[in-house]
Amino acid sequence: MEDIPLSEKTAFFNSVNADKMTTNGLPEKAAFDSPDIRRPKSKRPGWAHAWAEFTQQTTFHGLKYIWMDGAFVFRRLLWFLVVVSCMCVMGYQIIDRIIYYNDFPITVNVHVNFNTSLSFPSVTLCNQNTFRATAATSEKRYRLIEEMFSKGHKLNISVLDSFNATAVTLDDLYISAAHRKEDLIVSCKWQGEECGPQNFTDILTDHGMCYTFNSEHFHVSSTGSDYGLKLTLNVEQYEYMPGPHNSAGAKLLLHDHKEFPKVHELGLAISTGSHTFIGIQLVSIKNLEKPHGDCGSAMSPYYRVYSTDSCQLVCAVKYMTEECGCRHHFMPHIEGQPPICTLEQFYSCYEKRINKVKQKVRTDCNCPIPCEFFIFDPTISFASTSMYATDGLLASTSVKNLQQKYHYARETTSVMDRVKFNKFLDAQKLVIEQLTALKTIMFSDVKANILDQKTTIESIFNDTHAAWKKKDYLYKYQIYMLQKNFMRVRDAMEERTFSSLALGFQEYSFQIETKIKQLANDSVKSDDVRQTIYILTLNELDSKIDLADKAFENFTQLYGAYSNATPVFRYKYFKEPRNDNQYIAPKYLLADSVNYSSYARKFSSRLGDDIGKFRNALCTYRELAIEAYYNHTLNDTKFYLANVNFLYQGRMYYHSKSGFYAFTINYPLEVLQKRVQTLQDRYDRFDTISKDMEENLKRVLSELTLLESTILKELDFALSLSEMYVNYRNVTKLRVALEITSPKITEGINAITVFFQNLRARGQNIYDGWKQLTQTTKDIWDTAINDKDMRIYFEYKNVTMFLQNFTELASDIERNFTQYRNGFDFRFFVGNADSVFTDSLESMIALMSEYVATSKVDSNFIRENFLQLDIFYRERSYEQITQQVAYDVFGLLCDIGGSMGLFVGASVLTVFELFDLIAHQSIYRVTHANI
Repeated sequence: MEDIPLSEKTAFFNSVNADKMTTNGLPEKAAFDSPDIRRPKSKRPGWAHAWAEFTQQTTFHGLKYIWMDGAFVFRRLLWFLVVVSCMCVMGYQIIDRIIYYNDFPITVNVHVNFNTSLSFPSVTLCNQNTFRATAATSEKRYRLIEEMFSKGHKLNISVLDSFNATAVTLDDLYISAAHRKEDLIVSCKWQGEECGPQNFTDILTDHGMCYTFNSEHFHVSSTGSDYGLKLTLNVEQYEYMPGPHNSAGAKLLLHDHKEFPKVHELGLAISTGSHTFIGIQLVSIKNLEKPHGDCGSAMSPYYRVYSTDSCQLVCAVKYMTEECGCRHHFMPHIEGQPPICTLEQFYSCYEKRINKVKQKVRTDCNCPIPCEFFIFDPTISFASTSMYATDGLLASTSVKNLQQKYHYARETTSVMDRVKFNKFLDAQKLVIEQLTALKTIMFSDVKANILDQKTTIESIFNDTHAAWKKKDYLYKYQIYMLQKNFMRVRDAMEERTFSSLALGFQEYSFQIETKIKQLANDSVKSDDVRQTIYILTLNELDSKIDLADKAFENFTQLYGAYSNATPVFRYKYFKEPRNDNQYIAPKYLLADSVNYSSYARKFSSRLGDDIGKFRNALCTYRELAIEAYYNHTLNDTKFYLANVNFLYQGRMYYHSKSGFYAFTINYPLEVLQKRVQTLQDRYDRFDTISKDMEENLKRVLSELTLLESTILKELDFALSLSEMYVNYRNVTKLRVALEITSPKITEGINAITVFFQNLRARGQNIYDGWKQLTQTTKDIWDTAINDKDMRIYFEYKNVTMFLQNFTELASDIERNFTQYRNGFDFRFFVGNADSVFTDSLESMIALMSEYVATSKVDSNFIRENFLQLDIFYRERSYEQITQQVAYDVFGLLCDIGGSMGLFVGASVLTVFELFDLIAHQSIYRVTHANI
């Protein structure tokens, strides 16, 4: 009120006093006090008046300026907008705080506490593979388990009946075929002290049969791997078989001693061949209950300590019992109730309703998180197992005992594991099939083909050899006839006339010249002497002339024999009839010998002329001798020319005779000898080719026989062992593998490869040989048939083999030999059968080599089956995480008052002023309603 102007105060109070005056102008009190005046009815103050008065007195700043009398409208409107705006902001802030309060916020406090010792968690170990092959096989449940985990939901009751397993319970199945802790735990150390499988407790979990290191009373006072649990595990990967899990290694869960281990869902996977270090950090959790938190608990006879997982398992047991009347082997129970499902119940009910049960657990079960629990937070690091470590494991482990177990397990899994067994079976069947096919090809198709081909070649050789032999005989017969009945005539005539006719013609010319000169010379006085010389000279000349006449006759006969192919003599060739001589004579060749060339034509016709000219030269000498005798004179010029002519004709005679002999008489023999040589060359070529072909065939047969008696025999033995292994199991797979991978088998592959390389090479040679044989055969028959000089003899003697039409015969040879070549090409039968077989055999050898290579207990075996674990606390401290209430009522009131004071200058008391105003006015109006 101090800030209100005086004039306004005066006006205000005057208005108030005026309201309090009566109608007659007296004050109200006086009017009531006056007995003479009737007391008027009082006027009740209204809400507007009370509000106006409230606005001027309240602690809510700004209201009085809105309802101030006499204030300008603009001023009041401005204050109204300001107050409304601040109230809106204040209302938003207050509502936001109320909403925040209703969210029940919390804070999380993390404290790091230090203890002198920490309780070690329970360690539950599981093999990643649930079932052990040898145990399952021994229990005769391998195929059952295989069917269960290969077909899954498709497994029906009829299949279980076939295994007589409808009444088998899940726990019986999982326990009887489980890996044993004695085999799993190779070595154990707790804080440097020896421990072993006896320190582990069997427990059925959602991962199958597992083993828990029960360390409830174990504490550690130091950190690091030396003050924890050290394990060496053998997961027996060689024992693995179908199951619910396919990984290799171990699964591990660190948990509280009183909690059920859900290994399948929460466990850590540890691989083989590693040294794994698991450092633990303990975390303590404390949660708030509602409304600030979600934690809670519920007591149940199924568990000692409440946990969400235990609660959900109890819920699942309840619903599953309602659905199927049984439970899974890892679910909680009370003295075996509810019972564990049999396989029949499992597949007929459990498997079909498990998803429904899980859904009900999620929606219907109230399983809050516990208010207090522990978390063992692991930190994992890995290191590969060193060679030193593997050598140490090999040295410290009973290798002989381990190897026996390993081989026994491998033999079991090799038979029982369908994938492994079928892989071996497929490889074996393929090798046997391909080997059988190869044998059929080699010993049936190829061998029969070779024998047939050999017979055919021999037949061709015999026929062609007979033709060659006959033709060669006829050539010899023909040459003999030529030499004896024709060329021998030349020799005889040479002896009789030809050689003597001009023998010593120069000396003879000198002698005749001397005698003629004596006849012409007067030095010889005696007529008797001259007569004697004369007679002797004429006799010598007449004798030579007569010899020239006979030589001409001989030439004419010889020339006629050649040109007419008429034999002069009648020599007989072995048992051949003499009458055949005229038919075997090379008529066309003899006739052709006198004119086949210019030299033959020249000398064969000139020799007769030169004999006549030589005779004429002798006659000239005779005339000169007569003239000299009777005339006692001699024409020197004529005599000189006679000498020159005689000497020239003598030389020409010799020259013509030599040419006649060389170009005519010897020509038929040379041609026949060339024909014989040609025939021989062609036959030698034919003989070489046919023998090469036969040799190749012979070598193929020899190598085939050798192959059959060596490598194929070894293969048959090895494969017979594999069949004994497959059919009777009386041979181990390792024995089969050692036999298959033996050096004699691997070397045999090279022998087979080399054999078929040679087979193809020889096949190509034989194939090419047929082409060459075709040509050489045709050449021989061409030489034998197309011989016009023997055609007359062939027809006369009816030599049918040489009377064929060569064109037709050549066409038949070409066609037949082509058929032989293509039909006898045994490479066609072989195809790629050898490579297919060797590939299949090499695949089987590779499979068996892998089996042999992995049969040793060595460093690779250790890496595949062993692993090492170090589990320890990495810190002796632990974290304590606690939830606390973050916002209470006092904080809410503080925020509301602060917001009011900030935005409208009010406080929480202003609210009570409003309550007081409303209450006062309401009470007043009720109490004065009837006055």
